[in-house]
Amino acid sequence: MQMNSTNLIEDKLYMGESYQERLEKITDKNASNAFQIAYAKKMAGSMDSISIISKAYSTGKVGATNFVDAFPQYNVVTHVGNANIASGNWQRNDFPFWKYFEKNTSADALNDWRPSGSNPPQTRSDLQRNYSSVGSGRIAILIPESLQQKMDMDPSYARQIIAKLQEWKEDYDRWDNTVAASYGYNVAAHQAEKSYVFDLDENGDVRNCTVTSGGGRLTGPTKEEMEQFRAEQEKKRKRHIKYIQILEESAEKRKMQEQENFRFLQGQLVKHNLLKQSNRQWENI
Repeated sequence: MQMNSTNLIEDKLYMGESYQERLEKITDKNASNAFQIAYAKKMAGSMDSISIISKAYSTGKVGATNFVDAFPQYNVVTHVGNANIASGNWQRNDFPFWKYFEKNTSADALNDWRPSGSNPPQTRSDLQRNYSSVGSGRIAILIPESLQQKMDMDPSYARQIIAKLQEWKEDYDRWDNTVAASYGYNVAAHQAEKSYVFDLDENGDVRNCTVTSGGGRLTGPTKEEMEQFRAEQEKKRKRHIKYIQILEESAEKRKMQEQENFRFLQGQLVKHNLLKQSNRQWENI
């Protein structure tokens, strides 16, 4: 399996991406269902096993200002430079992303890479060997020079960029692990096998991403798929809020009615006692 995605990150969206258009492009039913489930879990602050595993692998030292401390579970290598990879090239199965795991590879080392022929299948033997060469538990991050300079000058800003990537990865893993669970995979083992390449833009958003697992390459969510997801969940959230409001209003009405009934009964009891007392007085005359 291999996962490859080109993502434009926007604030306040799941994985920083658009939901509605994204979901419409997911052709695999399991992946589509998992996408919606994963977002619902995030919105609900779920602490189920998949969410816990996904979060654990995206949590580092408190206040981390560098990516090594941000992802202590991984062997992290960063490449500072001006990567400029066309999305079409990045999406190719033969794009040599595995070179980014080499420490001496620069961020712009593959800027001039050009494909030859049609996109080959992932099952091609040489590609499988290259995917497998990455191994597990590794992260390679491409950082623009301007972004690195800002992070070096401002630790507070660096923490914001770190937190942004941690959240992106956690969201992605929650979805991917939900898909894996739907196919009966061992989620913990699946998570432990993953390695990642993150290509960041000048704002620290994920521009391109490739994820490998078990010697395979995975295809991650696109911006369009995410927008549908967000829109559907927002509708559900609004319906839920309306439902709660109706329940609260009904409860308040019941409370008021019960109070009114209680006051009426008290009044009837007072009248009854006064009548009995009056009757006794007449009997004694």
